[in-house]
Amino acid sequence: MEVLYLTHPLNGHVAIQEPHVMALGFFDGVHLGHQYLLQQAKKVANKKKLKLSVMTFHPHPSEIIKCETDRKYITPLSSKLEEMSQFGVDRVLVMEFTLLFASLPASEFINQYIINLHATHVVAGFDFTFGYKAQGNVDYLRKASLSNPFDVTVIPKRITNDNKISSTLIRELISEGDVHLVPYYLGKHYEIKGSSHYPKDLFIYQQLNSMEFHIQEKYVMPKPGLYKVEIAYGDRTIQGFLKHSGSNDSRVELNSNKLDRLKEGNHQEMTVKFFNKVAYMDSIPIWN
Repeated sequence: MEVLYLTHPLNGHVAIQEPHVMALGFFDGVHLGHQYLLQQAKKVANKKKLKLSVMTFHPHPSEIIKCETDRKYITPLSSKLEEMSQFGVDRVLVMEFTLLFASLPASEFINQYIINLHATHVVAGFDFTFGYKAQGNVDYLRKASLSNPFDVTVIPKRITNDNKISSTLIRELISEGDVHLVPYYLGKHYEIKGSSHYPKDLFIYQQLNSMEFHIQEKYVMPKPGLYKVEIAYGDRTIQGFLKHSGSNDSRVELNSNKLDRLKEGNHQEMTVKFFNKVAYMDSIPIWN
């Protein structure tokens, strides 16, 4: 999968020369709704014998427009790209979201980033907006397509358990500690990546069946508590617990009496998969 990083204005540089299908959206989490959109976009691309491109944006618009610099993500950019590669996406266009880009009128977004990039079919979710103050929406896209060389497919909302599948809902579930409900909307258990860290004596920490887990990316974190998790390092996985005290979202504690099976050293990248929040007493048997 090819990844192109774009900054507005393109200054005459056209990143793509051949016609292609373009899916539009932020895609935080690449949840079941996003997956359905990508699958439908791929069907269009296959039918038309074209490549599938995805245009996403980074950072999130709220970081720039609302100055929410502490914005957290279900899938930071690197994880989002990794997820997209599993859905037959040929190319991802990562558009840098800046104040200058945010001021672009909807009509100019179409001219510069759909027509000028040779997209001949656009696929977007029903609630996708674009352009200055979100003046553009899917109805605007449909109308523009009538007089321009591209078609539009709009993907309706997806419902699970009477709830609209959305990144907002998933972020709320994670933040409230309801990680056991996340798979219904995300399509899998919530995962974060980080690195092992033994700030003191390695032997003492291993004897205590615990280690620090440092999180470099801006992940949405569940509220303070104890969570049953799966810890993965390379091709090895073990069951354990993550203890989040709430004092620091970037440093938490991992506990398992099987840490030695990972055979990891200090500062090694690991993945933690959340299963459910547990009461402290529920964790006692694992230490025996």
